[in-house]
Amino acid sequence: MKKLNYFKAGAIAYMLLGFMHLVSQMQKDGLSENVLQTLMRMKNTTFHFMGQHDLMQFYTGFSITMGFMLFAFGLQTFLINKPSRQIIVADILISLVVLILSIIYFHPLAYSFIAFSLLCFVICLLKPVNDIKN
Repeated sequence: MKKLNYFKAGAIAYMLLGFMHLVSQMQKDGLSENVLQTLMRMKNTTFHFMGQHDLMQFYTGFSITMGFMLFAFGLQTFLINKPSRQIIVADILISLVVLILSIIYFHPLAYSFIAFSLLCFVICLLKPVNDIKN
């Protein structure tokens, strides 16, 4: 496969993960009673920081932001048509940090997408420079 195709495949994996995360954030059907009770406790747990907020707002805001940022990073990467070595290395480092955090805090589906992206970016870095157009 061409060097640029690996780069684009890594970017697409980020966009898919971000999109799936945003869609799952909207999906609330079929939740267990235990999960619903936890969500209610989060709603009832409030704190004051520049106004009153509840833990559910805080969690939801961070979650939607994460999904959007995953998608945005993938889109920004996808729009690069001639990635320099520095861009590829930056994408590798970002993906490595995100992979480590994903393995610690999330489920296998999340970190498999990140691992795939990381692998694509590493392959892109290792392919010969003159292969970027082929």
